[in-house]
Amino acid sequence: MKKIVCELCEGTQFIKENGMFVCQGCGTKYTIEEARSMMIEVEGDADAQASSSPAVSFINPNKAQIDNILVLATTAYEAQNYAEAENYCNRAIELDAMCYKAWELKGKAVGWQSKIDNLRIEEAAHSFCKAIDFAPEEEKEDLKEQAVQELKKLGLALISLRKNRFSNSPDDDELNGFSSDRRVMLDSLLVLLSHGNICGIPDGYLEEIAVMMNEAAVAAFKKARTVWDKLEHPSDDDLSTYISWISNIENLLRQAIDVCDKDDEKDIVRYENLAIVLEDPIGKHSQKQYWNSYYSEYKWQDSKSLTDSAVSYRRKQAKECKQKAEALKVKVTQDKIAAEEAERKAAEEARRQRIATYWAEHQEEKEKLETERKELEEKKSRISAEIAELNAQIIACQPAEKLPSENEFDTLTAQIDELQTRLSNLGLFAGKEKKQLSQEISTLSEKRNSLQGQVESDRAARQQAVDQKSAPFLQKKGELQSQLVAAINRINAIAAEFEKDPEES
Repeated sequence: MKKIVCELCEGTQFIKENGMFVCQGCGTKYTIEEARSMMIEVEGDADAQASSSPAVSFINPNKAQIDNILVLATTAYEAQNYAEAENYCNRAIELDAMCYKAWELKGKAVGWQSKIDNLRIEEAAHSFCKAIDFAPEEEKEDLKEQAVQELKKLGLALISLRKNRFSNSPDDDELNGFSSDRRVMLDSLLVLLSHGNICGIPDGYLEEIAVMMNEAAVAAFKKARTVWDKLEHPSDDDLSTYISWISNIENLLRQAIDVCDKDDEKDIVRYENLAIVLEDPIGKHSQKQYWNSYYSEYKWQDSKSLTDSAVSYRRKQAKECKQKAEALKVKVTQDKIAAEEAERKAAEEARRQRIATYWAEHQEEKEKLETERKELEEKKSRISAEIAELNAQIIACQPAEKLPSENEFDTLTAQIDELQTRLSNLGLFAGKEKKQLSQEISTLSEKRNSLQGQVESDRAARQQAVDQKSAPFLQKKGELQSQLVAAINRINAIAAEFEKDPEES
């Protein structure tokens, strides 16, 4: 049986499209005459034969030409001649529909030709999908990541352009443009998602969009204020335009708040900005001229302003925004504390796991240290018991009773104290008795003073005897305490060894 066999991939599945035969395997197109010349006799199922045959490395005969075209395409792209780069990529794809480098570069060139009224970001996403499909397995993951980042850059560039337009003219069209732009950006990512090339929105994408939306709102608010402040006598239309702009700015700030759920700290500023914008129109009014017959001239007077209900609504909304900002401040603080605690716990758990893994791999060393620690704990207990016994013996060496001279000294002191108490209680006219008591006190004091030396001498002699008796016990205690300190230090060192992080060694 005769079949057309593709010169590039040796496939036999073709469809006729616009007068050309298109290979379903690689996308190469052939004229009728070329297809006729490629008809060959094939025994059995050519596709089955191909699938059961060893893979054949095929080199596209147009490779040199394709490589040259890609160089031209890259040069044009780098020079920001994106349309020219796209045309070169299309030429390369016509020569090899599976040229993934051409598809990738085409995606970039197409995307950067986007304009506000002609967005081609989704088209770029489809080109990236083709590039990923045809790329070697070892390059697919890198291409997926590059595609996501390229779409992210394109999306942010689009929002940046919309930001500049809204900043200069915050009208309804530009406000609605933010919503449509975001939809296109997300749809382009859905193209990759539906193709199995990504699993979600890239990190930080929505946060950056929200930042630019807030910046656009702030810039537009400054513009609206500047325009209003330049109006010496604003008309009704001026007031209507101003309030319309303010309403759009409010709307954009609310969008910026709602875009992302992971930027509470930045939402604090957005709520505060929104409160300012809500309160700004209060007190503003248009003006009209009226004829003052008394002065026979025209005078300016206030014309229109916000209704009482509108003022009340705005003040209520502004108050709620301020309350939400304060609540977010509390939440952000609590979240930071919780995050720090969770991070600390995670770090501690990771450290514990590293330590456990290390000792699991060094079991012999661990058993040796544990045996040593057990022996030291026993030694520590034994030494502590010996020291306690020595302390009892040292205490037993201390005298239980006072010296005779000490007892006599204390007796004299008590007698002197008693006489002084009696002396202080005598009345004003007991002079004779006072004199007698003073003499007795003086006599006892002299006797006590002469006894002081004897007391000190007796105490020194007794202390010397005590020291001699307790000296062996104190010496032994000192030796044991040195051993105890050494044992405790080694026990602590072993404990620290078991808690040491291998990564910090």
